[in-house]
Amino acid sequence: MRIRRSVLALLLLAPVSHAGEIFPVKGDPIKGEIVSVSDKEVVFTQGDKKVTRPIKEVLKIDYRDVGRPAPGTTYSSIELTDGTQLLCSKYLLKKKELEMTLLAGPTLKLPVEMVANILNNAQLEANRNDWKSRVFDTRGKEAIVINREGNISNLLCTLGEGDAAGTRINFAVTLDGVAETSSRALEGLQGVIFKHTLAPKAKPMVCKLLDTIQDVVMVSSVTPKGDGGLTVETPAGAKLDFTREQVARLDYTPGKLEYLSDLMPLKVVTRSNLDDGDPDQWHVYKDTNLNKGRLALGGTTFARGLALKPYSELTYNLKGEYREFEATVGIDDNVKASGVVTLTVEGDGKELAAVTISSEEKKPYKNVLVNVKDVQKLRIVVKAGGLFDVGVHMDLADAKVRKEDVNR
Repeated sequence: MRIRRSVLALLLLAPVSHAGEIFPVKGDPIKGEIVSVSDKEVVFTQGDKKVTRPIKEVLKIDYRDVGRPAPGTTYSSIELTDGTQLLCSKYLLKKKELEMTLLAGPTLKLPVEMVANILNNAQLEANRNDWKSRVFDTRGKEAIVINREGNISNLLCTLGEGDAAGTRINFAVTLDGVAETSSRALEGLQGVIFKHTLAPKAKPMVCKLLDTIQDVVMVSSVTPKGDGGLTVETPAGAKLDFTREQVARLDYTPGKLEYLSDLMPLKVVTRSNLDDGDPDQWHVYKDTNLNKGRLALGGTTFARGLALKPYSELTYNLKGEYREFEATVGIDDNVKASGVVTLTVEGDGKELAAVTISSEEKKPYKNVLVNVKDVQKLRIVVKAGGLFDVGVHMDLADAKVRKEDVNR
């Protein structure tokens, strides 16, 4: 379903400046006045000369610094099935339609089937860190997420529609084989996780658009507007309008360089011989350590990566399109551990690398760089070195796969 809405039309109180920087796949960054961007090319001027560069040769276009909401702003984050994340000051779930008031001002209406999850109080970093891993570990299920004095937990259920006012959500919980229906106020929840997924025939993503208030939009097509702004369509089918002043960055690195924490594994196997059965006992943490803080190895912190508890097995479909897998792996500086943990990297069933780390080592981390050229299926396995699967973990900090045509 394709829905066209004009959003983010509110001009921000900032000086109008068209100057930008284009980062090509090869070569040095190019400074210039950005005239227009389309699916095929970026047009910019340098002095009196107008220059056209094919998009296939561009890694990133920076209009200005990526912004963020003003300090003290309270907001919710709504993620669409294509990964688009929109920040809103309020929202209403009226029956099967979600109505959002974006931080920029305008209202956007979308069918709820386009929505993957809703996080309230997203201005808090602790909530955002928890949410990434929680959503991943709740994949394929539906839940309302409750926060009782800092104790956050999932209530697995079958989600229904919103009420007529849009302030409550209906759901059903099965107890002893009997389904009991109820409803909760949306405002009082930590969030809601739907099991909606992107349509199999959705258009592929070509870039990410980041704006001046930290919205992140997955883009399947870009159409230039006469005033220098953009109309973008997302793989889920939403169409969004941006003024030139609201665009911070067009990032074409997805597909050329991918962080594992952004990729959805083809297969996930997790188990433990001691702590199975607890729905909040996760094995996979995205972009955080096991304490939901920054990944840290050898005194260096990392914004991206995975933290895995044994036993964890993740299989990614690389389709033979990447050349290298790279990560810094080890036991997190700020997470207590005792024992030995092993990482195995396999490509199409063949072992490509094996790393063993002990908590007793003075340097419990190592750099891993693996050739994955022509590999279809990349398999990552983390195992404990002892009899039991507790006490150790493995950070895969800055873990990514890279195509051969991308400069480091």
